[in-house]
Amino acid sequence: MGLRVLITNLYVAHGSGSEAVIELLADGLRRAGHDPMLYAPTLGEQAIRMRRRGHVVVDRIAQLPHRPDILHLQHATPAAMALAAFPAVPAIFSCHSAFFEVEAPRPHPQIRRWIAVDDLCRDRCLSRGVPAERLSVILNAVDTERFAQRAPLPPRPRRALMLTKTTEQQNLVRAVCAEMGIALDELGPGTGRVTDRLEDELPAYDLVFATARMALEAATVGCAVVVGDGRGFAGLLTGGNLDAWRRLNFGAGLLSRPMTAEALRAAIAGYDPADAARIAARLRAEATAEDYAARHVALYRSATAEAPGLAEEAARASAAWLEDLLPSAAERPWRDIVREIAGPLPQPMQEMAGEIRRDMSATLAEALPAAIDAATARVLQGPMQHCLVAAVDAAVATRMEAAVAATSDQVLRGMPGVRAERALRGLWRRILPERVRRPLHRWRRALLRRIGAG
Repeated sequence: MGLRVLITNLYVAHGSGSEAVIELLADGLRRAGHDPMLYAPTLGEQAIRMRRRGHVVVDRIAQLPHRPDILHLQHATPAAMALAAFPAVPAIFSCHSAFFEVEAPRPHPQIRRWIAVDDLCRDRCLSRGVPAERLSVILNAVDTERFAQRAPLPPRPRRALMLTKTTEQQNLVRAVCAEMGIALDELGPGTGRVTDRLEDELPAYDLVFATARMALEAATVGCAVVVGDGRGFAGLLTGGNLDAWRRLNFGAGLLSRPMTAEALRAAIAGYDPADAARIAARLRAEATAEDYAARHVALYRSATAEAPGLAEEAARASAAWLEDLLPSAAERPWRDIVREIAGPLPQPMQEMAGEIRRDMSATLAEALPAAIDAATARVLQGPMQHCLVAAVDAAVATRMEAAVAATSDQVLRGMPGVRAERALRGLWRRILPERVRRPLHRWRRALLRRIGAG
């Protein structure tokens, strides 16, 4: 009998990272006769595409058409919503990152099984108290129907593709490819060119510079893959290191040395069309969407077969999650999660923020002492107070207008939809530190009260 599976995620918007994983899993579950439903607080173009293909994708729990049989939880905040909505439904939890707090496993009696996507995530789960006997490693897979195998590689690489979210390594990769006579194209959030049809792009390239899921997909197509980005460098993917590198998801656990011109030249020199073909054949046999879905279904069935726990225990555990995840004055994980979700400003915006901080510091250095002196001496009368408030407001507004204007396509390139929105949201708070904002607000409110009283 088919299962109704509710899968949670922070986003179903861009098709990257865990978003690509849940789409792959949802497709595999449907092919196997199950009914996946996806819930994410933030939706985008990916959700629209999935709905067109018949998937249930919602951003409100109340919009779900059915009560699920199993909760497949990812990301702490939407997972907490699902646990609160369905307190009697068993759950499993997938950890996709060994570093982010929003991905960290948390104890809960509804969660019967745990999944790590690689060995680093497995270690992270064990360190957070997940019982080893309830933890499985399910490595990422590829939809081989979408990512078709390319024609055999040429004897030497003619065309290369840099797939990346980072910018630090880009000039180096460009220079080495130019030196070696390899035409280079660029794709990914770090380059300003993105696509939701990577499967159409990859067959045109002989060599791909990538990490994580993008490296897996490129290798499955049959491209030669050099693993590295702005975080660090691993080298050329070969048949000899495939198993070990896949168990680390071609990601951060491998990027232990800096990317250098010498290292890049050595990796490219190891280009071997026959070895790349053998890697593709193995992945196309071992990393299929069908096997990926089947392994998950086996865990779903084992979780639903267990007797339910006490409702009171589940309620207390849900309360503990909310204590950690809801904003409060306490130093709890919600602060780290907010920083992770908001993410760092793009580099141009970081530079712009520094300029705004300097300008605003100068403005406040002049305005605040003058205002305090004036208020103390009771020299300023109503109209002049209005002028001072207006002057500071105008200074803030001018700088903020410049900040928003500067977030053009050039500044936010590669940041579609909600990522661009998140970069702009709360810009005031990120430009001016709280120690500066707080006295400014107090001073402004005090002046306005005096104006009102006058």
